[in-house]
Amino acid sequence: MKTLATGSRMKKLFFSIIIPSFNNKDLTLKCIESIRKNTQGITYEIIVVDDCSTDGAREMLEKQKDIHLVLNKNNQGFAKNNNQAAKIAKGEYLIFLNNDTEVQKCWLEAIEDVFKSEKNVGAVGVKLTYPNNKVQHAGVMIQVDHTPKHIYQHKPSDYRPANHQRDFKILTAACLVIPKKIFEKFGGFDEEFRNGFEDVDLCLKIFHGGYRLIYTPKAVVVHHESVAPGRFRAEDKNFELMMSRWKNEESDSHKFYREDGFSWPWILWQDLYTMSWGKDRFGTRPKWIKFARIIFIPTYKFFTFLKLLFKGDFSEIKNRSERYR
Repeated sequence: MKTLATGSRMKKLFFSIIIPSFNNKDLTLKCIESIRKNTQGITYEIIVVDDCSTDGAREMLEKQKDIHLVLNKNNQGFAKNNNQAAKIAKGEYLIFLNNDTEVQKCWLEAIEDVFKSEKNVGAVGVKLTYPNNKVQHAGVMIQVDHTPKHIYQHKPSDYRPANHQRDFKILTAACLVIPKKIFEKFGGFDEEFRNGFEDVDLCLKIFHGGYRLIYTPKAVVVHHESVAPGRFRAEDKNFELMMSRWKNEESDSHKFYREDGFSWPWILWQDLYTMSWGKDRFGTRPKWIKFARIIFIPTYKFFTFLKLLFKGDFSEIKNRSERYR
C-alpha cells in the first residue's frame, strides 16, 4: 500500500488498483510507473496478478517493492484474475486496470471527485485514448440491434460529444472503478467469460440493480488495447454468452446522439455504417439494415479505396483491405 499526501480534502477514499498481467512486461512496467508518476494526494495500493507470464514479466514484477504481487500457477484469464485480487484488496474502491494502459495526470483525482459529488454511483469509467490521441472509450452504447459498441470511437480526443460527463449502462473494464461492496453484491466478474464481455455483463447487472454508471472525460488513460497473446481466442463464445443474456436490452444509441444535437439523417447513417459490418449472429439487426448492407458495403469499400488512392495512402489501403476481409 502507498499513501501519498492527502492535501486539504476532508475525507480521503482508499483505492485498490488491480492489474492483471500476462506477458508484455515493458507495457506492464510503464503502467505501474505511470501510476506512481501521475497519482498525487490519493491513498491507494497496487495489486498485480501475473497469469503465468513467460517473457520475464514475473522477474520484473518481483523487483517492484511497492506492489502486492500474486503469482498464479495456471493461466486463469481476466475474470478470475480480477476476482482473485478483489478478495484480498484492502480498498473501499476497486480499480480494474489493464496492463497495457498508461494513466495520465490527475486521473484518480477526477474519479474520486465523481464518487464524492454524485449519488448512487455503482461504477465510474474514464476516457481511454489510443496512443495516436484518438478516442477508444467514451462510454458504451447499445445499438439498434441490441449489441454494445463504444460511442465516438476513433474520433479526436477533443471531440466535443466525447467530453462531457454522463450516465451509461455499460463502461469498459480496461479502466473501471467499482465500490468493493457493490462488486461483491453482484458476484464480481462472471468467470464463465474468458477474456471478453465480462465487463458488459457486470455493468448491466449493476445498472439493473438500480445503480448509476458514470463516464468522466476528466480522467484520461492511454490504452494500447488488446495486445495480450490470445486476447480474442474465445471472442465468439463470449459474445454468444453475453447476447444470450442481454439480446433484448433496450437500445440507447439514438438517445445519446439526440442529446448531442445530431440530426436524424446523421443518426440513420451511423446505424447503417456501424451495423453493416461483421456477423449477425443473433439475427437482431433490423431488416432494413440486412438489405441496405448488400449495397452499402461494396459501395463504401469502393469509394474508400478511391479516396485513399487519391491521397496516396497505400499503407492504409493495405490495412483496410485486411480489415474488410
